[in-house]
Amino acid sequence: MKIYTKRGDQGQTDLFNKRVSKADLHIHVNGTLDETMAFILMSKHYMRIPEVLHDLDTIHGHLFSIAHEIALNDPSKNITKDEDVKWLENRLDHYDSHLQPLTKFIKLDQTKAGSWLNIARVTIRRCERDMVLLATEQDINPFTLAYINRLSDFLFTVARYFDEVQ
Repeated sequence: MKIYTKRGDQGQTDLFNKRVSKADLHIHVNGTLDETMAFILMSKHYMRIPEVLHDLDTIHGHLFSIAHEIALNDPSKNITKDEDVKWLENRLDHYDSHLQPLTKFIKLDQTKAGSWLNIARVTIRRCERDMVLLATEQDINPFTLAYINRLSDFLFTVARYFDEVQ
């Protein structure tokens, strides 16, 4: 089987239930999710802490499911649940408990892991803005929006964890 289909040569691609422009907001959101997942995977090359690696693998799986949810283009088929958001909040609180309170703006540039996580953080923030824009056109799972919002905080906190603790 060839990797190329030529079906996208005219600027169209498929959601699960319809053909859309590659400039469609669903495709834009999913592209940004894909970028975030790539940056998370890249950050793992600079880590050796099993707990963090496991958490990032779990998050990668959540983001893959969120991309699936967006591609379904069907508000009645929500995948992200409240327990996913609560899990992420719990993990964020865990790493934050190892850090001193912030008293000023900081640069996340002390470690390669922290720097890559910071790139993932700013990318997921862009995804959140695009998802909020998509929500002006259709219903979006509120747990998905909450998860994406918490994820930028999680990535910031774990980047700090690597820059300040590890």
